[in-house]
Amino acid sequence: MTSPSSSTSPPQARSTTVALLNLDRPKPHNLDAEIAVLGGMMQDPNASATAFGQLRMEGAFYRSAHQTIFNAMLELSAGKGEASLDPIVLADHLERSSRLEEVGGRSYIMQLIDSVPTAANIDHYIDIVRQNAILRRIIAACTETIMRCYDTDDDVQTLLDTVEQQIFEVAGMNEAKDLLLIKPLVREAVIYLELLMQGNTDMLGLRTGFDMDRMITGLKPGELFVLAARPSIGKTALALNMAANIAMSSKETPVGIFSLEMPAQQLVLRLICSTARVSMSEFKNGTLSSHRWQHDVGSACEQISNSRIIIDDTGAIDILELRAKARRMCSKHDVKVIFIDYLQLIRGHVSRNANRENEVAMISGSLKAMAKELNIPVVVLAQLNRQAEQGEKPKLSHLRESGAIEQDADVVAILHRDRGVQYEQREDDTNGIPAELIIAKNRNGATGTVDLLFLPRYTRFENAVSTDQYVPQDA
Repeated sequence: MTSPSSSTSPPQARSTTVALLNLDRPKPHNLDAEIAVLGGMMQDPNASATAFGQLRMEGAFYRSAHQTIFNAMLELSAGKGEASLDPIVLADHLERSSRLEEVGGRSYIMQLIDSVPTAANIDHYIDIVRQNAILRRIIAACTETIMRCYDTDDDVQTLLDTVEQQIFEVAGMNEAKDLLLIKPLVREAVIYLELLMQGNTDMLGLRTGFDMDRMITGLKPGELFVLAARPSIGKTALALNMAANIAMSSKETPVGIFSLEMPAQQLVLRLICSTARVSMSEFKNGTLSSHRWQHDVGSACEQISNSRIIIDDTGAIDILELRAKARRMCSKHDVKVIFIDYLQLIRGHVSRNANRENEVAMISGSLKAMAKELNIPVVVLAQLNRQAEQGEKPKLSHLRESGAIEQDADVVAILHRDRGVQYEQREDDTNGIPAELIIAKNRNGATGTVDLLFLPRYTRFENAVSTDQYVPQDA
């Protein structure tokens, strides 16, 4: 007996699928609305601008002739302005590019402008055309998905990522953007720069709570922020401090964390100790006073509990699975920033013949694409190679395994400090250790060094200039 998954089944399955879905029926469309849009565009320049903003997508018009005419208008608009709407100019342009006859000739162009008495209702006509275009795109995406499920040579994870990406693209079609004139944009930019110059912190991206916010103007949507360091320097601690500062700010920003190395429970313990400024050894040794337990630890637990932090601690996660989970984080929890610890632990989807550098390059590019797709900042931790410990300060070339990380990142921050000082400290020493955060790359701003203070007892980083030595309240 032949199994359903055998090679003889797919053709029958495809024909059955076509029959069930009745894919040979006309897809959603409204030719009268399409004609009204094109005619209204020829009558009113304002209507034309609205249509260009709302329908500038592939396959917006069901009838190919209408799409050709719209594209011709779009081509002419840059050079001829309102003249692009003139039926004679439009017909001449189509004739020069050998497309006039395929749209029905000059008579059809004139028929379009006479088909609608006024452009007053063009917004309504545009909406009808747009909604039908979206429905057609949904049908095409679903049909392609069904066919690929029967015929694909890809693994299931790759197929899932492709399907989710198509769904996000269709969803994005419903968020129409009008054409933007440069004059109001310049005015908005000047206002932004003035407020930034006045020290208005609302103009920054997401604030990490560290002095680097001034240099990078915060974590901005669509950007890939790489935090790099050698092992045991404290990049996880700094990333957690940044995430906690964002999540526990007055704006209560939702934060997503992918912890590939550390279990979620251990991550939470670190957050509690860091926020309360309590050492884990105080719990182990039983030296924590009841006052600090109730006041410091209790307050930290309440702050963390009320914050909106979502953690995924899947180890050695695949990049496609990570992107799928990130999409769900954004959709379900509306996260505004994602932290990933760390890049070299992510598994890539590459051919068997690809080397590790190719794999890391693929992962890095996928993370940047994810930041742009979700329109949120993505902070990913990365390892530096051993050359970073050979006397000189670490630099961009020390990023481990791939130069693509440097290329894809919008900001690269390298954490540096002397590990030897920490080894010489006593366990109960509350003094901070000087550390540097080297902004080695900043695509949209200055580079430089930010001074930090590392408190190893609490796995906590603070700004060097504003941090006083901590004295327990019951000391």
